[in-house]
Amino acid sequence: MSFKLRFVLRFTAVVALILLSCFIAIYFLYANFRKEEFTKRLHHEGEEFYGFYQKQLQYQSPVELVFFNEIQKNILAGEEIVILDSAQKIVFTYPATIQIGAYQKIINDLKANKELEQIVQDRFYANVYFPSDNANVIISGIDVIGQQQLSRLIWILFFGFTIAVLITGVLSYWLSKSFTAPLLELGKQMADITGVDLKKRIPENAQLAEINLIASKFNAMLARLEKTFEFQRSFVHHASHELRTPLATMLSHTESALKNHLSEEEYRTVLASLQQDQERMIELTNSRLLISQFEQQGFDKGWPICRVDEILYDLISISVKMFPDIGISLVFANTPSSDDDLNVRGNEALLKSMFSNLIRNGYLYSINKKVEIILEFIEHDILVHVETKGDHLNEEEREKIMIPFFRGQQAQQKASGVGLGLTIVHRILKMHRGSLTYTPMFSEVNRFTVSLPKSTPLKNQP
Repeated sequence: MSFKLRFVLRFTAVVALILLSCFIAIYFLYANFRKEEFTKRLHHEGEEFYGFYQKQLQYQSPVELVFFNEIQKNILAGEEIVILDSAQKIVFTYPATIQIGAYQKIINDLKANKELEQIVQDRFYANVYFPSDNANVIISGIDVIGQQQLSRLIWILFFGFTIAVLITGVLSYWLSKSFTAPLLELGKQMADITGVDLKKRIPENAQLAEINLIASKFNAMLARLEKTFEFQRSFVHHASHELRTPLATMLSHTESALKNHLSEEEYRTVLASLQQDQERMIELTNSRLLISQFEQQGFDKGWPICRVDEILYDLISISVKMFPDIGISLVFANTPSSDDDLNVRGNEALLKSMFSNLIRNGYLYSINKKVEIILEFIEHDILVHVETKGDHLNEEEREKIMIPFFRGQQAQQKASGVGLGLTIVHRILKMHRGSLTYTPMFSEVNRFTVSLPKSTPLKNQP
């Protein structure tokens, strides 16, 4: 079922239910009003008739009574009157052929209630009590005019309800078309966007704020997709280039070794070169696998609590063994208020891999092989500054250091490395809700700052 048809049916059904409730209320209110009006009329007729009746008894003038009877016939349809004296005996009936049996129950109930009102089928019964004479006048009649008006009202309400529902259906269909037109136009604009041209955006100039909000969210999604596709294309391009170079070198060395008779030392040189190229390919493959794995993972509240200082001390010991000529130190910029200030919630293996990449980069690309690590504690975060000495990065390099395979001028002078170290660091920090920033310091010092949230505030997060 389409949105238009569903909207028309539901909107029409709601309006029809409201109208039906209102019309039923109107009918019953009017029926009650007619009942009250006719009952008042019966009381008035009973009082007026009793007055004429008293005059007839006083003047003993039957002519007046006959004249009044003729008048009464033209006032109430099916009018019947029963007069009871103080002993509740019937002293007068109008007309004379009235069936007293129908009034017997009312006469019996007059002892308990002097103001009886009843409706039997279409006939209204009312009693008028006169305390001065202790007399009762029971008058009844049929509200023919009221019944006709009620019947006419039913037809009026029925036709009004039918016409109103039809008009509501037509109007709701028109409204549904006007409401869905911007959505259909938005759908057409979305259909024009393909994976080849993700730079295209949907104009946010609709008259409805909700449509503009959808367009804005869709454009934001396109921007994220464009960034992701650009990253994928860039990675494929650079990965192909990075793989092609060692493969071509390996093929060249292998062909040369097969064609020529080399000495043992020359064979060793060729194998060493092949080994170096293979190690570079393995490093590239492992780095890409790590990046792919991190793209699919996010922060896990079930991660254990890790101490940052212990991780750094372990990595310092490992780095000294890997790089004997490294100069590495760990200092505290300020004193932690408690042991909790040193705790973060995270994956210890990933955190070690992240810090290891920073230390390795600092060692490889510094001019003096020295790495200084500074721990600083602020309100909710732990800051780890990794400082090395060397030429500062220029503006272009600062913007691109997180891009895969990008290597600065200093890095390009080094044979090792594929330009994925900081990319891996950035992805691991993103998983841990952290961040990485670069700051050029005085005396040619480059500072990379890792910011990690402390474990204490994380416990209170939803």
